[in-house]
Amino acid sequence: MKSIDGEYTGDFGLWLARYLKGSSQFSVYHDHGKRQEDPTVAAIKGFWGHEVSNRNRLTDIDVMVVNKASNEVVLLIEIEESQMPPKKLLGDIFAAIMCNHFAVRIENKNRNFALSSRTRLIVAGVDPNSTEDQNIAESAIKERFGGVAFPDNAIPIENIKVITKGDISKTLKALQDEVMGIFPMGQGSGTPHTIC
Repeated sequence: MKSIDGEYTGDFGLWLARYLKGSSQFSVYHDHGKRQEDPTVAAIKGFWGHEVSNRNRLTDIDVMVVNKASNEVVLLIEIEESQMPPKKLLGDIFAAIMCNHFAVRIENKNRNFALSSRTRLIVAGVDPNSTEDQNIAESAIKERFGGVAFPDNAIPIENIKVITKGDISKTLKALQDEVMGIFPMGQGSGTPHTIC
């Protein structure tokens, strides 16, 4: 069993970076790794405005996939490795949808990426009471906010996915399957394997 906080998240980010490595269209950034060993490791800061600072930073996210040509965020993933109550899950979601940009710091320079109506958000976590047909948080969000109009540079409610399973291994497997459905072209060392 892994004991370092964020270690499963780092393993997932590394898996996704390798899975999409052969893609000329996408870049992957992920937190919770060793930057000396993996150049895709970077702190991912979500913010409102044009340049990130501590005054306008709204969230940190674990994994981000961006379109290299457009500099748009394609996918954001937040992974909660321990049991997460609905309050934490909703906080992760709402913090992300309040942002209009995400940034990573590479070689002492911030690179900003815009959100669009195509950006997806996945929040994955552990819920020992989770069942296949019941995801209260996702249902509540879509029911309560489904009719709300969000600006073009916000994550649409219909692009939010919540994945919860009884333990972290099952959660990461479901997340891996979901991501492979979004990006079915994984190549090279990205062949599916067990993350945990």
